[in-house]
Amino acid sequence: MWNIIFGIVFIIGGLSGKLALLGTNSGNLLALVGAGLLVWGIVQVIRARRG
Repeated sequence: MWNIIFGIVFIIGGLSGKLALLGTNSGNLLALVGAGLLVWGIVQVIRARRG
């Protein structure tokens, strides 16, 4: 569940230009990491509901 929340925050922050990935100063890359976290969080929720 936390992956989904952090993923959404990273996507919004990265695309708005308010946040950037440490070491790269790239908002777009942070949004990409956020998308990965969001997808992973959704996969975890689906697996938990099936099992």
